[in-house]
Amino acid sequence: MEQNTQAGYKKNRIIILLIALAGMSVYLLPYFRSYYYDAYLAYFGINDMQMGMLGSAYGALAIVGYCLGGWVADRAPLKIVVPGSLIVTGVAGLILLLKPPFPVHVAVYAIWGITTILTFWNPLMKVLRSLSRPEEQARGYALFDMGRGILNFASGIVIMAAFTAACRVVGDHAGMTGLIIFYDLEAIIVGVICYFALRNRLPDFTKEKGEKKTNFGREVLHALKMPTTWMLVIIMFATYGVIISYTYVVPYCTAAFGMSAALAGIMGYAANGFRFAGCWIGGQIADRKGLSAMMLADIALMMVGVAGLMLMPQSMNYMWLLILFIAILCMSMYSAQALHYAVMEEGSYPVETMGAATFIITPLGYGAESVMPLFNGWCLSTFDGVLGYRYMFGGFLVLLAIGFIACLIFRACTKERRAELARLRKEDKNK
Repeated sequence: MEQNTQAGYKKNRIIILLIALAGMSVYLLPYFRSYYYDAYLAYFGINDMQMGMLGSAYGALAIVGYCLGGWVADRAPLKIVVPGSLIVTGVAGLILLLKPPFPVHVAVYAIWGITTILTFWNPLMKVLRSLSRPEEQARGYALFDMGRGILNFASGIVIMAAFTAACRVVGDHAGMTGLIIFYDLEAIIVGVICYFALRNRLPDFTKEKGEKKTNFGREVLHALKMPTTWMLVIIMFATYGVIISYTYVVPYCTAAFGMSAALAGIMGYAANGFRFAGCWIGGQIADRKGLSAMMLADIALMMVGVAGLMLMPQSMNYMWLLILFIAILCMSMYSAQALHYAVMEEGSYPVETMGAATFIITPLGYGAESVMPLFNGWCLSTFDGVLGYRYMFGGFLVLLAIGFIACLIFRACTKERRAELARLRKEDKNK
């Protein structure tokens, strides 16, 4: 099936930014406890162990969600399931205002594990793919990731400032109540807006699949047999593994360069600016030169950034060089992240059965989120000081080298589809 004729990056940029807002709003509730940790403990009268149990309940359901989200993406109406996930997430959060018994508190986080992952993430990725033509995929996903990053960064600062000011005026308890209400209403309102924005813009994939009498099990089996599927798993695992490990760059700057905690923190926040640049530049280039070609370049640049951090002289006299390597690493890793699903266009995965492929790719690729923290922790606990970071960065280089090879194999398997996309790009340019 060809993608929706109404679809087009230029026509749908506002909708993509709305989807970016949705992609930010739905995760505010499950994670805000981390940003307001002490206030959260005091408000609900729970301890550190119980706080950990909330995270475990959410994480356990999230793992299930990553595994089964592809099935939902291919079998549920996207214009219902994506907005509905936001609305249910917000409604479930209202329960917290009642300060329920702890088992109910845990159940709310379990519900969020379903509504923010199982019924949301893979369907959202399919919505994004549907909003852009095949030759525009990189710009569509890049705008989403760029918009989500900017909104998350800007709103985080504003909300934190507002919360602090409110607590001074009305007290911590009322401030936390207001914060929960705000997050709940934001999720519900954004969900309602998304419903009206998407209801006439998406193809009815469920109807078409019913007419074709497709079978999800057979589609998954077909995807399992495709070499490109496994190359995409490796690419996602390798790049995402480094992306989620970027938080270690801040303590590394302190340990290796004697940088103050405040300055190191600023370096960490600087990643948001580099994210904007990386997503925008990567998206523009990828839709002109090829998705996997840009991914290949991103992986190579990530290796340059990691190697630079590991090998450069440990002196504040080379601050400019440190900033350069951090900029290269951040821009390339967020460009790569924006391409994780866009590059599927070169793999000849029809949009209507995209969920069958993500049923495999998403949980295995994002499995890096479970593996890498263990590896990073082992490096720092086994080797003292800067040496631990050097071994960690060495592991990143090995992982990225594997991802680079996988990307080369992926390109070898997709020559015909890449040639077809090149033709579409040329035709679009000549219009």
